Amino acid sequence: MGLGMLTMSAVFSSHNPHDFHHTQQIMSSSPSHLQIIFFFISLYVVAIAEGGHKPCTKAFGGGQFAENHPQECRAKSSFFNWWTFFVFIGISVGRLTLSFIQENLNWVFGFGIPCITMVFALLLFLLGTTTDRYSIKTEVKNPFTGISKVFVAAARNRKISFSSERAIEEGAQGALSQEGSSEFRFLNKALLDPNCLEEDGQASSINEVEEAKAVLRLFPIWATCLV
Repeated sequence: MGLGMLTMSAVFSSHNPHDFHHTQQIMSSSPSHLQIIFFFISLYVVAIAEGGHKPCTKAFGGGQFAENHPQECRAKSSFFNWWTFFVFIGISVGRLTLSFIQENLNWVFGFGIPCITMVFALLLFLLGTTTDRYSIKTEVKNPFTGISKVFVAAARNRKISFSSERAIEEGAQGALSQEGSSEFRFLNKALLDPNCLEEDGQASSINEVEEAKAVLRLFPIWATCLV
């Protein structure tokens, strides 16, 4: 959808996509506010879709191999090698050819070719849905639930003093161990919350606190990618 919107934004700015000189004259003039808004909405739609497309496709492809089968385990390793190889080949070829088309031929074709390619890839994916292998693991807990609980518990215990923290730590039987990282130590208070309990009757685990810290470490990278 995002690539289709980008193609439409290029069509709106070019009344005759086959006339190169006319296109250059149109692009040299200032676009309308509606065209600018539509263009940036298209970019944000592509960015959001790309953020969900890249990690999910690789995980989905790896999930097609059985973990307890030795031959499929070897094939899974080979799959990721070839996946990475063709991803970089596609990026290199796409940047060379599409940049040439966009700068020397037409922006409509430059945006339209990736859109048509993505539609073709989607059709291939839908044709293979009948043979897809997937498993539903009902016993696995959602990691986002534990991470969000850590932030809630840490915020709830933000006013705990050091003396109270030591007392609760002794009552938690040393849950606040030295294995945790020294960064974002305010999240360690999630281990000391006696009211935020899991099903097994314990506070947030050290792994959940460390996962929450890892999310905070990734935040600057995520913010930089937005810029």
